Amino acid sequence: MRLALRAEWAKLRTVPDAAVAVPLIALLTVAVSIPAATASSADVVKSSLLGVQLGQAAVAVWAVHALAGEYGTGLIRATFTALPRRFDVLLAKAALLLTGVLAACVPAIVASVVFARVYADGYPSLGSAAVLRAATGSVLYLCLITLLALGVAAAVRSAVAASGIVLGLLYLTPAVLGMFNNEDWQHWIYRLSPSTAGLSIQSSVDLAGLPIGPWAGLGVAAAWAFGVFGVGALILRGRDV
Repeated sequence: MRLALRAEWAKLRTVPDAAVAVPLIALLTVAVSIPAATASSADVVKSSLLGVQLGQAAVAVWAVHALAGEYGTGLIRATFTALPRRFDVLLAKAALLLTGVLAACVPAIVASVVFARVYADGYPSLGSAAVLRAATGSVLYLCLITLLALGVAAAVRSAVAASGIVLGLLYLTPAVLGMFNNEDWQHWIYRLSPSTAGLSIQSSVDLAGLPIGPWAGLGVAAAWAFGVFGVGALILRGRDV
């Protein structure tokens, strides 16, 4: 595992993806959250973290390319020749990606809620349970999206296909909610989608009226992330390359 971490760290330092992805995740999160925080909203806490919905796209694409990109260039053969324990390689990629995502999203989310506390009307105290849950949950949510995207990349191998699948899960599923007039169907889709369920963690008002509770929703996102990551790991180990 140590060798895999060292090798992946060397790649991360020499390939420009991280130098672009980390600031991009932070920028997208803050650039949307700050103006949204001052807009009129029934849930000011959730509005102040709206940028997470855009930042997750950068997280997903970076995680996909960290693995599937090596299949596209053929570098993956050299990687598995030098490090035949493929699960160690996958874990090393996950560890370094999660570190990068945390480095990007923690200051971005803190900046978003601090700005909202200063400038948004009626924003609760930063130490309130609702703000702490929403901010911490948003960080955890982005980490789960990292694992989800990496798992899809391990299973699919194609960067284009994997990106399409992950972005579809994050954005297409919530978009189809309005296509159903039946409220039961809407709630069912909401509770099963990793994005809508997972982002329930940001809600601070009318929690009883949500299709799924904040922590239960984050649990759905976690089930998706660890389930897909586990399937991807099994497929990766079973392939010739």
